[in-house]
Amino acid sequence: MSSVLTIRIAPQKLAKLDRRAAELGQNRSSYVRRLVEQDLESAPKPRKHVFASEDLAGCVKTGIKSGDNATVRKIIRQRLLTRYAKNR
Repeated sequence: MSSVLTIRIAPQKLAKLDRRAAELGQNRSSYVRRLVEQDLESAPKPRKHVFASEDLAGCVKTGIKSGDNATVRKIIRQRLLTRYAKNR
């Protein structure tokens, strides 16, 4: 079921909106609905979130043939701790 949307618009703009809708052979509601639909279709698609650990899984040489995210995080953490201990 459709919902009702109410907007406030200056009388001068409303007159222009009505004229434009009439030029296109549409009523006010159809014209505004089409504009909204066009804008929503042209909007960029939201980027799917990817966890950082998934990004790292294929770009770090771990020395193991395969591993899950937990294993990769563990190896990276160990390397960072080792590097940190050397620099102290």
